[in-house]
Amino acid sequence: MNQPEGVTNDADPNAITIDAARARILERLSPSNIKEIINASSALGRVLADDVVSSIDVPPFRASAMDGYAVRSSECDQILTLAGQSLAGHPGPDQMPEFTAQRITTGARVPDDADAVVQQENVTRNDTTITIHKAPAPGLHVRNPGTDSAQGSVLLKAFERIGPTERALLATHGTTRVSTIAKLKIAVFSTGDELVEPGHQRRRGQINDANRALLLSMLDESCVELTDLGIAADTEPALEEIFEQASVADVVISSGGVSVGDADYVKQVLEKQGRMDIWKIAMKPGRPLSFGQLQSGSAFFGLPGNPVSAAITCLLFVKPAIDHLLGMKPNHIPALSLPLQGHLTKNPGRVEYQRAKMIRNSDERWAVTTTGVQDSHVLSSLHKADCLIELPVSSTGAADGEQVRVFPFTHFSRGAL
Repeated sequence: MNQPEGVTNDADPNAITIDAARARILERLSPSNIKEIINASSALGRVLADDVVSSIDVPPFRASAMDGYAVRSSECDQILTLAGQSLAGHPGPDQMPEFTAQRITTGARVPDDADAVVQQENVTRNDTTITIHKAPAPGLHVRNPGTDSAQGSVLLKAFERIGPTERALLATHGTTRVSTIAKLKIAVFSTGDELVEPGHQRRRGQINDANRALLLSMLDESCVELTDLGIAADTEPALEEIFEQASVADVVISSGGVSVGDADYVKQVLEKQGRMDIWKIAMKPGRPLSFGQLQSGSAFFGLPGNPVSAAITCLLFVKPAIDHLLGMKPNHIPALSLPLQGHLTKNPGRVEYQRAKMIRNSDERWAVTTTGVQDSHVLSSLHKADCLIELPVSSTGAADGEQVRVFPFTHFSRGAL
C-alpha cells in the first residue's frame, strides 16, 4: 500500500535493523564448551557436544521386509517344499535344502542361502508346499545389514538437538550414554514498583506481573536451567542486589526499566557491574532493547516492559542467542505467504509484527487474519494468535486479499509459544 497523505512516519534515524541487532549480539557471545555425559534416556531436548558414531550395523542381519517366504530366486519356477520358519526374534535354520522355502515374518532373519522374500499374497500354499505366481528378483524384500546405518558411520552430529527421532536412533543402536552441552543457566527477573506477584495484594496503581510467567514459559526447555529472581524494585540498591544474585547465570534477562524514564535504573546499575548497550530497533513492538555483559561474564538482555514487546523481542533476539550459546545453527525456515482476511494499518518507518491467526477461508484455502487490538500491553491478542504477520519498513498496512508474510510461532524456535 502506498503511503497516503498525512500518515505519520515512525522512522527513527538512530534505530538499527533487526538483523544488525541480532548480528551484534551473536558476535559478542561465545558458544559454551562445557560438556557433560548423561544417560540417553534423559537426553530429550539436550544438545549433543560430540558426534555419536554407530557401534553396530542397523539392521544387524539380513532381515525380511515382508510377511511371506524366504526363497532362492532361481528356484521359484518350481513347487517348493516348506522347511521350517523364521519369526521375528526366533530365527529359523541358517541353511535351506534345495527347492525348499522358509516361512518368514517381517523383521525376521533371512536364511544365509535365501536371496529373496516372496510376499504371501503372491503364493498359493498347499499343506507343506507352495507355488509362486510371480518370481522375485534377487534381493526383493530383503533388508541388508547396515542399510539404515553402518557400523562406524556418524549417527548424529555434534550440536544437534535430541528430539524424539534422535532418541529412537540412540536406542536402536544401543547407545545409552551421550556427551551433551551442559545446561545453560538462565536467570529472569522483572523490574518496576508498579508490579506485584500474582495473588498478592495490589496497591493503587499496581498491576500483576505477567512478564516472568511469559518469559519463563517461553524459555523452559530441557537444555536450560531456569532461575526466577522475582521482581526488583525501582532503586539502585535493589537492582545491585538482584544482579549480584544473577551473576552465576550464563544469561540474565530482565523486563522493564530499559528506556529513558526517570525510574529506569537498569542501565546505570549494569554499567557499574559490567557494560551495556541500549539500542533502538526499527521494529514494533519492542523498539528498546538492551544487551550487555556482567563482570562475571553473564550475558544480559533487558527487554521492554510491555508483555507483547517482551515476547516478540524474546523470540527474535533471546532465543536465537540461546541457540548460539548451545552451538546450534540458526533456524532459517522461510516465512509463509498467505492472503490477508481483513485489512491492517501501520505507520512506515519500522518493521511491524502483528499478532494473527491462520484460518481456512470459505473455499478451504489457508488465509490469515488479525487477532484484534495490537497495542503492546494487550496480552489477550497474543493468547489468541498462532503466528505473526510481518509488515516491512515502508509498509502502511495491507488490504483484504493481499499476500502477506506470516511466521507461525513454531518457525522462530522449538515450542516458542
